[in-house]
Amino acid sequence: MTKVFYEQKADIPKTDSSKPVRETQQRGTIVFPLQYNLCNTENPSYDLWMHWHTEFEIIHIISGTYNISLENHDFHLSKGDLCIIPGKMIHGDAPVKGSSLYESIVFDIELLRLHSFSPDLFINDILNGNTILENQIKFEKDSDFAQTTDILFSVLKGKPNGYDIISAGLLMVLFGLIKKHGLYTEKRIMPAHKRVRSEQLDLVLNLIRKNYDQNLTLEEMSKIAGLSPKYFCRIFREMTERSPIEYLNWFRVNRACALLRETNDKLPDIAFNCGFNDFSYFIKTFRRYKGMTPLKYRNFDPLRDKNSAVELKDDDSQFEE
Repeated sequence: MTKVFYEQKADIPKTDSSKPVRETQQRGTIVFPLQYNLCNTENPSYDLWMHWHTEFEIIHIISGTYNISLENHDFHLSKGDLCIIPGKMIHGDAPVKGSSLYESIVFDIELLRLHSFSPDLFINDILNGNTILENQIKFEKDSDFAQTTDILFSVLKGKPNGYDIISAGLLMVLFGLIKKHGLYTEKRIMPAHKRVRSEQLDLVLNLIRKNYDQNLTLEEMSKIAGLSPKYFCRIFREMTERSPIEYLNWFRVNRACALLRETNDKLPDIAFNCGFNDFSYFIKTFRRYKGMTPLKYRNFDPLRDKNSAVELKDDDSQFEE
């Protein structure tokens, strides 16, 4: 396997007519926020301008060759290659883009941490910038990478029954293979306090996973991290771009989504079982994160209602201080 990586810049330029555009469109559906794309660079309407988004993106070359620019660094992709584009990395067609048919998925890597029950810090370190994934991955035709990639994109393209669960699992496998084969690099100079912060964050996230249905307080979360509430809030926001309470409510709402889809439980029971003691607050919080009421979410059909999906905000303006 060929190791090629490029670390994204920390600062994202503000958007204007002369700078890369930030994409803010909804990815996939409200039920499953992962978007699959099939692109033909020979199509007259094709044009991948320089842009960026907060989500991760994985490109898979089906045929031909494609040249992509990541932070003004060009990569030459061939049939079978994967291109990993971290969130907030500016990317688009290289000056000579080539001729290719490729597919891509755009998703929030936070979902992997949400559904991960492993104490491993790999996903945390990716999110925090301590681990840099290779941007270009080449592999043999019959390798574990090839098999996982083929199944993942085939499932997302065909959308069989259970495709959301299957594809989420395969994404975890893919990131596991990246770690297995060492297709990443760690920053050589990593201050000890950053590693400590990552471990403190993991303790808090595990506390939330195990006790989200309880009356968790800011004091309890800061105590397990060994920090004062004020300092803990600052560190937590720096590492997750959300306050501890925002993250807790976001996690609870996602657990409520699972119960709405998988059970016939009454809405007040679901609210209580997910840690919401006030039903009206549950409704308000659910709408804030999902753009619709719990009842509408339960009856939501992504195929039938794809043209009426509610657009979700992906910046901090959706959160209340």
